[in-house]
Amino acid sequence: MDCVGSQLFPKEPNVTAISLVLLPGLDGTGLLFNPLVAALPATITPTIVRYPGEPHLNYQQLLPLALEALSQSDPFILLGESFSGPLAAMIAAQRPKNLIGLILCASFVTKPWRFVGPAIPVLARGPIFNLYMPYKRIRARLGGYSTPERRALIEQMHKLVPPHVFASRVRMVFRVDAREALRSCDVPILYLKAARDMVVPAKNLRVIQQIKPSVQIVTIGSSHMILQRHPVEAAEAISSYASLLGLGTQEI
Repeated sequence: MDCVGSQLFPKEPNVTAISLVLLPGLDGTGLLFNPLVAALPATITPTIVRYPGEPHLNYQQLLPLALEALSQSDPFILLGESFSGPLAAMIAAQRPKNLIGLILCASFVTKPWRFVGPAIPVLARGPIFNLYMPYKRIRARLGGYSTPERRALIEQMHKLVPPHVFASRVRMVFRVDAREALRSCDVPILYLKAARDMVVPAKNLRVIQQIKPSVQIVTIGSSHMILQRHPVEAAEAISSYASLLGLGTQEI
């Protein structure tokens, strides 16, 4: 795991108790957070926000649902994984009480593929995803990167989320623009970067850096699904970040 920039984390952080609100990826179930939750230290209390499978809500409709899940009494860090990065920025822009930090994990604030034309939004429909889901499961088995436990989570997730909801969320990704929301964020930001991310290209981090030059970056040697493939390394980065925030550090 590499830390890009100045010395972000102390070698032996003094972590104080803190809450971590987790906004899920494209599936919205929160099931795929299980490996990370198991790796988190006892000093971090996770709260998983789960999006309804039906109806398929857009970012603006998900915003009040997510806001309701935020702690009203304790300091918390907000983590937006992949699909949920724009939503996390929108929440941070509201400056909710007790928010002390924002983590964007392998994510973006505007459409992740700049030069993609109208084809993807047009093709992102339920029938296409009916074909794609079996292919993804086969690839996971043959690709050598899926454990039995991870495959079981993916199978359970696919049972909960209809293909047309996945398709709707893909279309949302190519229409979102949360750059102004990120600009309004006034808490320290950490970006967890996947070194081999083929889903969210590196230019997305550069966009975030242009808006927030102070963003701190931890690079983990992983493909897109950092929290599922490398939960221990991710938990260590989150814990160190929480340590600094819990100690009252305002700028990192």
